[in-house]
Formats: sequence, C-alpha cells, structure tokens
Amino acid sequence: MPTGTRTATVSPMARMGATVITRTQGTIAKTRKHQCIPPSDRSHRAIQTNQSSRPQSSNPYAPVQDFLSNVSKFQIIESTLREGEQFANAFFDTETKIKIARALDDFGVDYIELTSPAASEQSRLDCEAICQLGLKAKILTHVRCNMSDAKLAVSTGVDGVDVVIGTSSHLMEHSHGKDMTYIKNTAIEVIEYVKSCGKEIRFSSEDSFRSDLVDLLTIYSAVDKIGVNRVGIADTVG
Repeated sequence: MPTGTRTATVSPMARMGATVITRTQGTIAKTRKHQCIPPSDRSHRAIQTNQSSRPQSSNPYAPVQDFLSNVSKFQIIESTLREGEQFANAFFDTETKIKIARALDDFGVDYIELTSPAASEQSRLDCEAICQLGLKAKILTHVRCNMSDAKLAVSTGVDGVDVVIGTSSHLMEHSHGKDMTYIKNTAIEVIEYVKSCGKEIRFSSEDSFRSDLVDLLTIYSAVDKIGVNRVGIADTVG
C-alpha cells in the first residue's frame, strides 16, 4: 500500500446497504439506509448516519461511565432470612431473626425476604412478628405459586409476595406434575389475587435455563401482560 494512502473501514452491514436499527428508551428508531460504496471510492468517502435527536444519556442501553450515578435505579432485596436458613445446620430462632431483621433495616436494605410461612407454623409466627416491627424496609416472603401459599403469605401482613414455580420438563414431570397451561393459568390467578390485596408481587420460574425457551417466553409474556412488580429468572445451577 503506498505511503500516505487513507483507508476507511466499512461494516458488512453497510456494504449490503442494510438499514441500521437503534433502540432508544424502549422504542426502535431507523437511521437512513447506508449507501453501498464502490471499492474505488472507499478510501476517500466517509459514511454518515443520522444522529438521534435525543441525548445519549437517555438511552438505557448506553454504557454507564460513572457506576455510582446508577445506584439509585437499583434496590436491594436481602434474603439472609430465607436463603440463609437453607444451608446445612442453619437455624435462626425468633430472637435471632428479629436481630438480623433490625440490623438489615439499620443498614438500609430496601426489602427483607423471609422464609415461606407455609414451611412451618414457627415460620408463619416469625413472619408475623417481623412484619409487626415497624421497619423501614419492606417485608417479602417467598412461596410456591399456588393459592393456598399465597393466601397464607398475605395473611401474615407482608408488603409483598414472591411466587415461584418450576418450568423445566424435569420439574413438570417429577415435582409438581403440571403442564404449562396449568402453570400459566395458576400464575395469573395467584398474581391477580396478591395484587387485589394491595401487595407487591414477583413471579419467578425455577430451573429457568433448563426450561424450554418457548415455555419461558409464554409464561413471562402472560405475567407481564397482567402486571407484576418484578420477575426472577432462577436456576440453582446457573
């Protein structure tokens, strides 16, 4: 290549004259169509695209330069009083649970998640006791996605209910034994009930990454349509 010759790199999409799609705040905007550049002109011509009229900072997919400035968009759901009870030899009595809840509240977590009140009578009593502490943090409990568990959870006085149900073929066959039609209909029924009680609601699938993609899209589209505060995509093995 002769010394001093300038070159321009042209993307495969531009060579094909493809339309470039950019996503801004959940909407899709088209930029003008790139023109194919003859090989003989590529060293001297620049490719121009229309710039979005909106500021770059409004794009939710834009890189974050200062991560601390993004903290206000997140909330902490602390699950020591649920997940923390699930390892070998773990046991928190009522007094210990209250101390942990107060410490987490003083630390400033937004949500404290508790063991399902359906796990045992003591779990139900402990859930009620923590709900009556008057903490700044909102209290959640994590239950199976069925009406019995949902009603019990609401009766304890929690601020929100997290429901979960297995969606993998393995769990559908060997755990709850239900198909996707049943899962979807039950999820809708439970979510509508919890919302009618004025509680926050999160829906999660279990074994998510071992579930059929079409099944996942079906169930999450259904719960999104009726409205949930949060969703969880859970899988113990990642």
